[in-house]
Amino acid sequence: MRYVLVLAGALLAGPAARADEVDDALARRLSGVVRDFRQPTAARVEAARTLVKLGGRASAAVPDLVAVLARLRGNEQEPLQEVIVEALGQIGAASKAALPTLAQSTHRSVDVDQAVKIATELIVNASDSQEVGVLSQQLSSRDASIRLRAAKGLADLGQTARSALPALNAALADPDSDVRRAVIGAMRRIDPNGRPSDELVRAIATDLVDPDPGIRLLAARALARLGPFAAIAAQDLALVRSDPDPDVRRAVLEALNRVSLPLPPQP
Repeated sequence: MRYVLVLAGALLAGPAARADEVDDALARRLSGVVRDFRQPTAARVEAARTLVKLGGRASAAVPDLVAVLARLRGNEQEPLQEVIVEALGQIGAASKAALPTLAQSTHRSVDVDQAVKIATELIVNASDSQEVGVLSQQLSSRDASIRLRAAKGLADLGQTARSALPALNAALADPDSDVRRAVIGAMRRIDPNGRPSDELVRAIATDLVDPDPGIRLLAARALARLGPFAAIAAQDLALVRSDPDPDVRRAVLEALNRVSLPLPPQP
């Protein structure tokens, strides 16, 4: 056991950029100690604490940690339970599969419950952040269907996907109209109270000349809701005041009136 901890200490003290194979090997060796019920509790706790220090580099330990936590009952070996839960939280997104087991590990003790709460928040936040990063990258895929799914996925994440706003703003110029509309919807859902960018307003205004009167109507109403924040679309609205559809014409006139209002005072 002392050999394992000395090895762990040496690796933790080394450069941050370690080979994945080395991290995985260390994580599995430590989780093997945690899993081994023949080991003294103190040794198992110490191994789990080293996994806490490894954090995201210890993702290979997750299956063993989950198995041990699921096997323990009530307040059995409470210090070990607590540090296993802490390790899962520090590992982050790779511990997403542990969430059901964590949920079943509540009501054992005050300390374990608190550890479960913190670990769950860390895992969920890390998972959302990881998902946001992947979806943001997919917005630039060559495949329009992938870009569309990415925009809708970010919309589903809501305000937790705020870090994706720059990528979404860039995607407003997407040549596919369905993708562009999904991007608009995602931005408004992620930042419902934020001031719209000029790119967002122009993207909405693009639909004022769509062949479908229903889409033109939605665009005019969206600009009306933005009011003076959509002032740069005034010329686009003026050009379609004679739209052949009476509902669209009324919506355009309403939007023109609203975008011409003065901006509200700064708080």
